[in-house]
Amino acid sequence: MDIYVVSIPGANDQMLKSLFAGLPERCVVLLEDIDAAGSACSRDSSSEDSDSDTYTRPRSKEVTLSGLLNVLDGVASQEDRVLVMTTNHPKKLDQALTRPGRIDRKIEFQLADRGIAKEIYRFMFGQLKRNTTEVSQHERYDEKVERQAEAFAVKVPEYGFSPAEIMSYLLQYRHCPAAAIDNCSQWVDNLLREKKVKKEASKDGRKNQHG
Repeated sequence: MDIYVVSIPGANDQMLKSLFAGLPERCVVLLEDIDAAGSACSRDSSSEDSDSDTYTRPRSKEVTLSGLLNVLDGVASQEDRVLVMTTNHPKKLDQALTRPGRIDRKIEFQLADRGIAKEIYRFMFGQLKRNTTEVSQHERYDEKVERQAEAFAVKVPEYGFSPAEIMSYLLQYRHCPAAAIDNCSQWVDNLLREKKVKKEASKDGRKNQHG
């Protein structure tokens, strides 16, 4: 099936409706950053204790929660259409969106452990086979990649980085696997430092908002 990708922050209600109306009956649709939907609208205060999905009038420049729900309950609900939604902030999602019937399965992608880091290294560099048809040389190369993958993984902190962050780092050394291991400790230190700075800045921002 064909895959269609829609970024919620770059769309509005009418655009989203038109895009879904033009989709084929059989396809996979990826809606990215769905937590961005609903930032321009809110539930009607009179419906807080109601099961209905009633919202205030949306702004036209953004995808609203009401607009997203209408699409999900309409043309997006065809049986042969697979809908995948992503978010970095699952706790921000409205219950009307996450209730059974609209989302059938929730999968959390956690930060990578060392096993995942090893698999990513093997995936990235295991493809670089020598230009030879000799089985013995292929086997020796696979063994080398396996040793390197283990050496790389032990330098990556457990549940410290996302798979995407690890892959982004390894891409820099696509043609020099050994350098990825040699420079890993420095990369880890730098990235942990960046994360700490961002976390502290976020805390300061929240304090200023409430101060």
